[in-house]
Amino acid sequence: MNLRYSFLAALLLLTACDDNKTASEHPNSSGTFAASTETAAMPVASVSGETVAPLIVTPDVAPPPMDAVVESPADVARKEATKLAAVGRTLEAGNLLAEAGLEEEAFALLAPTDRVIHDPNTYGTSDDEAIELSVVDETTSVKRSKMMINGTLTPFTAQAGHLIAYAPKDAAAGQEAAEAAIFYTAYTRDGLPKDKRPVTFLWNGGPGSASIWLHMGSWGPVRLKSDAPSIPEEFYKKQPESLPLEENAITLLDKTDLVFVDPPGTGYSTAISPYINNNFWGTDADARLLRDFIIRYNNVNNRQTSPKYLYGESYGGIRTPIVGDLLLDEGTARFLPESSGKQNIVVSGLILNSPILNYASNCHMAYRSSCAGYLPSYAMVGDYHKLAAARGNASAESYLQSMRTFVTEKYLPSVKDWKTVKDTAPGKELIAELEARTGIPAAQWTSDINTKPDWVQLNLVPSYKLGRYDGRMKLPKSSPYGPDGYIDDAFVNQFKSYMKQSVNYENSSYYSACCSAYGYWQWFHDGLTSGYSSYDPSSLPDLKESLAFNPELRLLIIHGYEDIATPGFQTELDLKNAGMADRVPVKWFEGGHMTYDTEASRAPLKAEIDKYFDDPRYSLPPAIASN
Repeated sequence: MNLRYSFLAALLLLTACDDNKTASEHPNSSGTFAASTETAAMPVASVSGETVAPLIVTPDVAPPPMDAVVESPADVARKEATKLAAVGRTLEAGNLLAEAGLEEEAFALLAPTDRVIHDPNTYGTSDDEAIELSVVDETTSVKRSKMMINGTLTPFTAQAGHLIAYAPKDAAAGQEAAEAAIFYTAYTRDGLPKDKRPVTFLWNGGPGSASIWLHMGSWGPVRLKSDAPSIPEEFYKKQPESLPLEENAITLLDKTDLVFVDPPGTGYSTAISPYINNNFWGTDADARLLRDFIIRYNNVNNRQTSPKYLYGESYGGIRTPIVGDLLLDEGTARFLPESSGKQNIVVSGLILNSPILNYASNCHMAYRSSCAGYLPSYAMVGDYHKLAAARGNASAESYLQSMRTFVTEKYLPSVKDWKTVKDTAPGKELIAELEARTGIPAAQWTSDINTKPDWVQLNLVPSYKLGRYDGRMKLPKSSPYGPDGYIDDAFVNQFKSYMKQSVNYENSSYYSACCSAYGYWQWFHDGLTSGYSSYDPSSLPDLKESLAFNPELRLLIIHGYEDIATPGFQTELDLKNAGMADRVPVKWFEGGHMTYDTEASRAPLKAEIDKYFDDPRYSLPPAIASN
């Protein structure tokens, strides 16, 4: 077949594909590719030199002009949202825009409008105080705001107020009992789809501490800059009344909505009569109440389908795994129905910041326990104060690893039979190495091979007292307060003014930052679903049980090298003894208990937490991660 017939065959094939219709059946058809009359009358020369009449193919439906504008999915969403909003279906319109990725436009429809709250109630935080249910108002303040997040001006809503936590429905009474009015501050990006937008509940420890330290120091939209471990000489006699307040460059609002929670007797949170605050001052009562608060928050704010994370600091290492276990055990039984039909989510993961996991193994809490878990932190503190010579030029991580090896292979085997080993050559070598590694004098190790952290605080650096939360921080022994209290006044003072100006909330009650509950605390922990119990609470069984409920639970533990309150190596030993060392990652950073107060650690901390939120396989064992 010559080229002329090949060309004709191809054109006929195109014609046949057009539902076997000919151009004569569509006399009025026209299109970009239809020949003009002039073109149709012109003969066409083939490659073979023969002259043939042109074949005109007219399409069945005319395609759009070349310069026609095709609407984008965003434009389509905008048009449909406009129609919905015009007939009063604002929520549907906003959700449609959110699903289309139009956050700012969705935010304009979905975020509540600004509202100022001058809360007249007095919230008592002593052990025997309560408030009447009839005066509790759950209306929150609202302040719409914007801030730069990853180079983009991003809208978010700040809200503060009280939410009533209700106990599970009593079968006999047929109703839920109001337990406490819980004060909380929430930061939400309301222009994002709720089923894809995580929400994280954060609290500090104590027990009996408000969430102010995490709220104003770590991950919210602003933070108070304390420059740990520096304490300027001008504050040796009196704590600063204020610290620099700045937009938080490492806020977690790019990854999750944030809800900072104050348990009863802290902040502005108070039991509801006939309960009193003391009814919730115990390991189990505290955890059950926070479970009830989270369930209520989910229902009131339609967060049933959102991924949910719990973030606890310090005693939060006990509280958080227990709360997570309780939530997972209950499941969605108390979730209210919601209209989307999407999957409800109970708990997605836990983050523990400088946690204590087991009171029985911490030598500061249980004086008969070994202080082996403290030795790496002693070494870091001694090195910082230039009293220990062993580290040399080693990196923090490599020196930490050498301390792990030293404690495991030399220290622990020797102290098991210290009375026998003490006066031998190996015993004397161990004492000398302890002095070189920690800066603690040989005489002290000889006197007490199990040296406690309070000795380090008061004696390691002559004429100074050191912080327990951050062993780098120091003040002269003549100072009227300790290093751990350096930020206290500034945080409370600026919290109240910040809440008024930036969250639209004001209350004249005393804000209880810490720690009225500590002396009243009921330490007994009943395992609830597992049946174990202890007067020295441990959350390790709860953590294990949570993994049984949800094997894909995401976990992360953060520690500071110089924390001699809840040292990281003790956490590693506890996890190892519980058989979970391979399942729960422990990440170390420069700094103390409040790692986020150390400037050099802020960017690395944020990078690690970003990985945690971004990678659904984070911390999962290979067998589960591969699925």
